[in-house]
Amino acid sequence: MLNGKDKALLVKLFYMKEESATVALLKFRLHKNVKTGKGPLTVAGLTKLVQRFEETGSLKDRVRSGRPSLRQTRSARVAAEMETASESAVGAGSAREARRRLGLPPSSIRNIFHGVLNQYSYKLQSCHELLPSDTVEREAFARWGLSKIEQDSPWVFNILWPD
Repeated sequence: MLNGKDKALLVKLFYMKEESATVALLKFRLHKNVKTGKGPLTVAGLTKLVQRFEETGSLKDRVRSGRPSLRQTRSARVAAEMETASESAVGAGSAREARRRLGLPPSSIRNIFHGVLNQYSYKLQSCHELLPSDTVEREAFARWGLSKIEQDSPWVFNILWPD
């Protein structure tokens, strides 16, 4: 990025060299000992800088709107939504539910979770609970599976898929 003195020097060189952006950049690179083809500015960038200087009479950058980013405002809403969801009777803070309630796109919810809240959403899957009373059924199933493997050894590869 150029500082104020470098911008002033570039504009001065532009006007001294018969308003040639190419020659002004070459002289600037020689003056600053910057290799040819390298530098903080291009011909188009210098032309824009000079045009802005002629319009405003200043080399300062234009004032930004100052509007807060949507990510900051949305992240506060998502965090509040997740907090109220975890305190509710259901107790399930779902990213999908937050998206539905707030009307935000899935990419915004994901970016807020990962980048701002440092949380990673996941989908819960219900699994069967093994109870002590199920021992007889589990043993019967294991025996059945072993007998199938003894009859046809590649049978197990047809039903089990490793992730």
